Amino acid sequence: MMSSTRWKAGALFGLGAGVLAAILGLSGAVEAWQPGATPTWAEPEGCLRPPEDYTRHWVSVGYFNARTLAMLDHAQALYSARGGIIDLRVALTQGSYTGGALAASFGTHDGGGAVDLSVRHPVTWDILWDEIDPLIAALRTAGFAAWLRDTGDLYPDSPIHIHAIAIGDRELSEAARAQIDGTFGYLRGYDGLPRRDGIPVPDRHGGPVLCGWMIEDGWRDLRGERNPLPTPGGTSVVVTALP
Repeated sequence: MMSSTRWKAGALFGLGAGVLAAILGLSGAVEAWQPGATPTWAEPEGCLRPPEDYTRHWVSVGYFNARTLAMLDHAQALYSARGGIIDLRVALTQGSYTGGALAASFGTHDGGGAVDLSVRHPVTWDILWDEIDPLIAALRTAGFAAWLRDTGDLYPDSPIHIHAIAIGDRELSEAARAQIDGTFGYLRGYDGLPRRDGIPVPDRHGGPVLCGWMIEDGWRDLRGERNPLPTPGGTSVVVTALP
């Protein structure tokens, strides 16, 4: 059974039991956090500060900086250690530094730190549903704000995939940065997608995963906090460009 301290950490940062179990490789019942108990943060297993290397490399479908690739490879190691079967470098469908070429991404891939991954079997094209939650858990532990974009989430019949933004990447576009801590952002408990009606949609995968290096660099759980400034690339996006 998961320790009380570890489950309190999950409660503090909004992780559902299933996602937390996926991160830690645990199964079975977990202790319920009791209202009124004092939350205790404990760093999730698998956290690792990424290197500050922004050398750009072409991999498969586009350019990625070395920091993003190191985070992706670390996510691969965490995910594979729990039995994951997707090869993340093979599953890449979109990279970074696209320079505005992809309108459907509303600027999130224009700078560094952005990754899209297929969740389909490369031969049968079946959706690998059982792989999605463990993979998102591994990506988040490795330092990405990551979500499933289901079919039709971005535009009619848009393809299912995982979208991930590297937290702390100094070359993020404004739109990508907004997906981390803007009005609709990951650290605020939302799905990262700006909306026409201005109403954020809750993160379907639970709350953010916070590692010690993120906290050292000034990132924190922003759920419930008022956003005092307009969101760069979020609410400032022209309304006709929003989902």
